[in-house]
Amino acid sequence: MSKINILDSSIYNRISAGEVVERPSSVVKELIENSLDAKANSITIEIENGGINLIKITDNGSGIDFDDMKKVFLPHATSKVSKLEDLDEIETFGFRGEALASIASVSKVEIYSNTSTQECGGKVFCQGGKIETVESYATPVGTIINVKNLFYNTPARYKFLKTPKQEESLITNIVNRLMLANPQVFFKYIVDGKLIYNAKAPTLKDKIFTIYGKQVLENLIEINYKKNDCSVTGFISKPTYCKANKTYQTLLVNNRYVINNLVGVAVANAYENFLMKGKFPFFVLNLKIDFSDVDVNVHPSKMEVKFKNSNSIYSLIYSIILETLNNNNFPVNYESLINPGIETKKIETENINTEKLKKIEGGFSFSSLNSIQDRLSKITVSVPSYTTENSPSTLNSSNYNLSNINDNLVDNEEMTKKLFKEDSSFINNPNNETFSQQEKFELNIDYKLVGTFFNTYIVIEHDENVYFIDQHAGHERVLYDNFINEYNNKKIVSQELLIPYIFNVNELEDDLIKNSLDVFNQLGFTIENFGLKTYKITSVPAILNEINLDSFIFDCLKKPFKVSSENETIKNHFATSACKAAVKGGQKLSDNEIKMLLNLIIKNKTTLLCPHGRPICIKLTKYDIEKMFKRVI
Repeated sequence: MSKINILDSSIYNRISAGEVVERPSSVVKELIENSLDAKANSITIEIENGGINLIKITDNGSGIDFDDMKKVFLPHATSKVSKLEDLDEIETFGFRGEALASIASVSKVEIYSNTSTQECGGKVFCQGGKIETVESYATPVGTIINVKNLFYNTPARYKFLKTPKQEESLITNIVNRLMLANPQVFFKYIVDGKLIYNAKAPTLKDKIFTIYGKQVLENLIEINYKKNDCSVTGFISKPTYCKANKTYQTLLVNNRYVINNLVGVAVANAYENFLMKGKFPFFVLNLKIDFSDVDVNVHPSKMEVKFKNSNSIYSLIYSIILETLNNNNFPVNYESLINPGIETKKIETENINTEKLKKIEGGFSFSSLNSIQDRLSKITVSVPSYTTENSPSTLNSSNYNLSNINDNLVDNEEMTKKLFKEDSSFINNPNNETFSQQEKFELNIDYKLVGTFFNTYIVIEHDENVYFIDQHAGHERVLYDNFINEYNNKKIVSQELLIPYIFNVNELEDDLIKNSLDVFNQLGFTIENFGLKTYKITSVPAILNEINLDSFIFDCLKKPFKVSSENETIKNHFATSACKAAVKGGQKLSDNEIKMLLNLIIKNKTTLLCPHGRPICIKLTKYDIEKMFKRVI
């Protein structure tokens, strides 16, 4: 007896619906994309009860010819693919002809449509996948689609829907993304009879303003990169403006809203040293590349895409974002701190309790700059984490107790001098750089030093603005940038250990270490084979003279097959080393020491965020102060 059945269309359409029509928001996405493919420049979306009772899409696109009205609900019916080669260069949103058939199989659908070449349009009604009526109907050019009672005939699917309000939120999210992807299109969005959007303005900035408001718009940096047939355009947020999650991130590929983790990782890594842990940047990025270099057919919903050359895409996005951030240096504006609409309401600061500070080992005063050896001996490094003034952790190893690697280092005075070059020639730098009109922060040497408060914050005045500079965060950033510069220029000085550090690995980790010996060498580590799946470290980067090798090796082996010169672990150790070496909050500095620090920031054009993402500088304008004193309203 045969056990293989040929499924009826009513069954396989419902199976397709399970892939394409996951929930009401999936229906909205498919129907809006159909309207966009029909070249509509005006689209109205209406929903009721989270889209469960009604989804209505009205557009002024090219419409459906009456002779095709019977075909629109047939599986694999499409006007966009006629031969196999068409699949290699898909330039439209929908192309497989499954969406309407799938939607109709789990709902009641009415379509009214007309084209510019017909005197009268048509109407088709389909229920549960079965076409009930097709008739002539007077309707304007374009298409109206009503989807009612979604999942009425599939109760198992219906019961897994979220509440109507939650489904509404998911629909709103999709509408937002499609508005951003098509800023030139007029969108009207109505929920339960209430007008939400009436977005007529034609630019991306206008759509961002409509969706996210003025505060987001004021905290954006424009991206506009074009080279040959590739371009990256859009907006990213200033590092001083961040969000608590990734829902404010929109990726477009050839004007199609998509999901691709590779691009998200590239953006996150570019922001790595600009944001605090657990915070995320806002971005709307449109990547335009050759259609043959991207595969949009990897998922039935066409939401996910794959790139032919993922490495080049990652490098492109990473380099563009990083360069943009480095070229735009913004102090935190006081208004953004007190305005509850901004999500940087709470700025975490280091503990400046003076009693605790007395217990902290490490760090140095600017008065000790002439004592190079003293400076080196006082640097302490703990396991990388965002804790600016923890006591140094004890470094334990199953093979050797490394409670203080500094005692284990071979003394090398010349190495120390190379590591910490002292140059105070810029203290009286005569260069008079002025503030940019774009709020970029480049300290003019002609500032007025007002003083400090709490022995932590330096106050300067310039051009009717007052700037508050965190002395610890500022010095920490200067040191970190110096460390990274030596690392990037391959000038890292290694220091031998008196007693090698020995560690064991498994098979996968063994392959990783073998394939990464050159990388570790570039980082300043000397790692040698010491037997079967056993290695020894005989030297470490001198700037990480108290590194916790247990922690470092553990972090490197977290992701097998992935150790590179851009390894986040080493940068975390650099950041922690800079934090420990920097002047502390609560530590009193002389006027000369303050000026030296300010001029370090000036000379290096320092990014105004510490390596952990905390702001270095906060600006208070004369207008802000006058508002406080009610001189202006």
